Amino acid sequence: MKGFNWIDELSPQVRDTVLRCAHPRTVADSKILYQNGDRVTEIFQIVSGAIRKCILTEDGQEVLLYVYGPGDIVADAPVTDDEPSPVTLTTRGETKLRVWSASDLKLLREQHHEVETALACQINRRLRGALQLIEELLTLPVAARIASRFAQLSDLQKPTDRGIDLLLSQVDIGLMVGSTRQSVNRVVNELRGLGLIEPLYGKITIKDLPGLNRYVREHHRLNER
Repeated sequence: MKGFNWIDELSPQVRDTVLRCAHPRTVADSKILYQNGDRVTEIFQIVSGAIRKCILTEDGQEVLLYVYGPGDIVADAPVTDDEPSPVTLTTRGETKLRVWSASDLKLLREQHHEVETALACQINRRLRGALQLIEELLTLPVAARIASRFAQLSDLQKPTDRGIDLLLSQVDIGLMVGSTRQSVNRVVNELRGLGLIEPLYGKITIKDLPGLNRYVREHHRLNER
């Protein structure tokens, strides 16, 4: 599975049933879909645009966890156990969505075991990603954290002829790894000089994913000395 699209993992018949239950919606830029603590009543699949997933601290700081793109399904984890949203979800640019109500998803889960299984697999993937993020923040220096984030996000994307495109600005990267823009810029330039990435406006193209993983492993070893 690439990205967070468990619907594509369903059999054609069940997938068609799930898609028929969806309602289209277009949401303006910077619209908050859920804030931390909100009751989750709908889940979304992105048709076009993007959704930022972040944590906002009490003193107003933002920690960016992920930027979801087309095909990704968002807010499905809390709605499965009727828990409030643990994060804030905000659109980036005008975003077109498929929308399911919580009651529709509950009915689909009851009627189709495939849906329940696919949801469970996706929730497990999110948990593994969260644990890996915590490990990075606690154990890796900034350069390795940035490279590791690039590598992990690349694993969720489909490659193109040019490489793997990550729709991240340097500000986004800093919010993801807890670092300043100056530090991010220094690391990005280093990785570019090594031929591992190509930074463009609002985007990072991964040119050499195996090399990026080697870079992370080397910094792991240096950090352990």
